[in-house]
Amino acid sequence: MAVFGALATLLAALSQSLGLNFPVVPYLQFDLGEVAIIMAFFLFGPLPAAVSSFVEFGALMLFGQNAPVGPVLKLAALLSTVGGMWLGVKLASRLSWTKVGRVVTASVMVGVVIRVAVMTVANYYLVTFFYGLSVTVSYYHLSQAFALVSLGLSDANALLLILAFTAVFNALQLGFVVALSYTVLRFPPMSNLKIGGRVPWFVSVMGEKATTEGTTR
Repeated sequence: MAVFGALATLLAALSQSLGLNFPVVPYLQFDLGEVAIIMAFFLFGPLPAAVSSFVEFGALMLFGQNAPVGPVLKLAALLSTVGGMWLGVKLASRLSWTKVGRVVTASVMVGVVIRVAVMTVANYYLVTFFYGLSVTVSYYHLSQAFALVSLGLSDANALLLILAFTAVFNALQLGFVVALSYTVLRFPPMSNLKIGGRVPWFVSVMGEKATTEGTTR
């Protein structure tokens, strides 16, 4: 957990140095650090992934940008993602889905829904009550940013558009990091990995059929 938390911190710092901002809402930044958290989820399970998220949170509070607001929002995004993906695995289990691809799909879909819901509420309060809508729009030059997608901001639609594209960003972020993490874990050295004599958590919860499919597809 400490290793994956530290790896997440290093990758987050790399993302900040690369400036991987979402063009439409520039204060949102794509974070490679989440790859480490999602890999911890697949390898060890939801609880270690959550603890790794807290490790990254502590490091970002000390060394990250826009503390404490940025790290707090990042922690909310990570915990809602891990919790949502865990619920997705549970849902797939209830539906007796055993194919790895279908379980990953269910996990990601529920993770996206929970993450988008939590972060939409968090950003609503942040923009409306913490910074203020007019300050947010002017400080981050959002009128120019939304012009990139041929949308004009007004007092009537600014909040709705900001929250809508924040939801799009969170869906894209989670889809990207899950795809990258899952691709890495599908490499034969990783798919056959045993940690402490145990197969990865995601394989163990799906049973022997998932193990066989995961090593042959």
